[in-house]
Parts: sequence; C-alpha cells; structure tokens
Amino acid sequence: MSDKLTPEKKLNFSINDKMQHEDIIKLGKALSIRERLSILELLQGAPKYLVEIAEYLNMPLSSVSRHIDALTEAGLIFVSYKPGPKGHSKLCAKAALSATVSFEDVIIPSENGTFVTEMPIGLYSDCDISAPCGMVGKTAKIGDFDNPALFFSSQRAEAELLWFNLGYVSYKLPSARYAEYKEIGISFEVCSETIYHRNKWPSDITVSVNGTEIATFTSPGDFGGRRGKYTPSYWPVISTQYGILMEFIVNSSGVYVNNVFKNDAVTISDLQLEGKDYVELTLRIKPDAKHKGGINLFGKSFGDHPQGIVMTMI
Repeated sequence: MSDKLTPEKKLNFSINDKMQHEDIIKLGKALSIRERLSILELLQGAPKYLVEIAEYLNMPLSSVSRHIDALTEAGLIFVSYKPGPKGHSKLCAKAALSATVSFEDVIIPSENGTFVTEMPIGLYSDCDISAPCGMVGKTAKIGDFDNPALFFSSQRAEAELLWFNLGYVSYKLPSARYAEYKEIGISFEVCSETIYHRNKWPSDITVSVNGTEIATFTSPGDFGGRRGKYTPSYWPVISTQYGILMEFIVNSSGVYVNNVFKNDAVTISDLQLEGKDYVELTLRIKPDAKHKGGINLFGKSFGDHPQGIVMTMI
C-alpha cells in the first residue's frame, strides 16, 4: 500500500487498474465503520498512543487495536513503537492526507491505434485554489461555497461544475504507456468566473501537459443569460450557465487551439508521453496573469456540451 502514497501523502487509486482492486477494497473496509472515522478525526491534530485513543473515544483498548490494524492495512495511518514504563507502546499517526479512487471512463485503443479516455471534472488528483470557489452536482450543491477545503473532500467526485479564482487543478488521465503516439488532443468546456455571470469578463487560463505549458488562452467571459443545454433546472439562471468547448492538439508541428495553429515552441516530443501510466493535465490561473478572471469547468450535466475532460491519443 505504501507504494501508492505520493510524496504529498495522497493515496491515488484507479478502478481501471485491477492490481489496485484489493487495495481499494481494504480502503473501503477501513472507512466503513464510524469508530474508525472518529480515530482518523482524532489523529488530525497530532499522533497519539493507543491508550490515549481509547481514553479519548471511551472505547475498549482491544476494539481500538482492531480498528488501528484495519486503518494501518489501508495505508491511512502509520504505527510506530515507543519505549514506555510497561514496555513498548503503539504511537499512531496519520499517514495519508487524502485518498482518491478514480472511476474515469476508459476506451481501450481501437484497431487504428486511437486511445480515448474521459475524466469527470471532480476526479482531479491535485489542486491549490483560492476563494471565491465552489462546486455543484447534477441534483444539488456540494458543501459550502468559498471553502477551499471542500476541494479535498470525497464529495468532489460528484462535481458537475466547479469554479475558483486563482490556483490550479490537475488531472491524471490514464495512458497506454508503451504506445508511441504522434498526436494528443484534450478538450473540455470552460469559461471565466465572477459573481452571478458577466459575458465580458476575460480570464487567462494556462494549460499544461506533464508539467509543460502548451498554451494560455483568454476566456472572454463568464457566460449566462440563458440556461445551458444540460444545466439542471435547480441551478439559478442568474448564475453561470455554459462555457466554450476548448480543444488543444499537440503533434510534431506544434500546438493547435480549436484547430488554429498557435505555435511550434512545444511539440509532442516535449511532453514525454512514453513510459508513463498517465498524462497529467493542469488548468491554472496564474497570480501574474494579465486577466485574473477565474475559471468555471463544466462536466457532462452542466453547460452546453455533455462531456467531462476528454483526451485522445493517436
């Protein structure tokens, strides 16, 4: 399990990797009992000895020990042994800051070698954002608005619209690691972000693939005034309703944005696609951007286009 823990102390799993199914089962079992959630909550502040946990939660020491074993096996906590007056005592500390199970849709490469995958917008692997921010699902809002901590909640998997002012979100899209591709295309629906909506509200959004910036485009506005084709009826019509479908293609010639050639400063060889299990896509509003107008990112059930983040490799 420890090999799934990133340097940022995040556990990342994919349902499409059968080798990880056993680890996902262990994670689910570890989180299926309320007392174990109480233990994890208690350890948020500082490491504690087994006896201290039992006293804090008013639980039998034997029960706490069983819960600790399950949480340790799932990779959520770390146990070390410290000398004490009655022998060695178990010191328990949190090992992971978050755990993500990805349920992205994957289409296996076709006969012509094309590989296509789609990622729901809520299944990002990393983020660092600032308020105003928030997310909503297909049938209701998710948590409190303007709370960046919500972006680390498991509820984010339900997001069909998310927004933030400054910062970034990163997605790890699965890849056929041993294939040699000549072209990569990534598309998503997006617009700027401001209170309610404002059709003229520019925002400079930077797109990176595997850490290499491929383009910065200016979203002209935060669009509203009419309901998006797939935007649910519960969402106020005075708020953001739809975006622009943006497509970025990188090949040996350079970068194309919505089928218009932009530059040859970056080609597909710069993206280091071979030999990796994933392609990392990052969408960012830089602190030094000329137009710091935020971002709205749309999923299948919001906006004008019924898709999440779609990646095609040829």
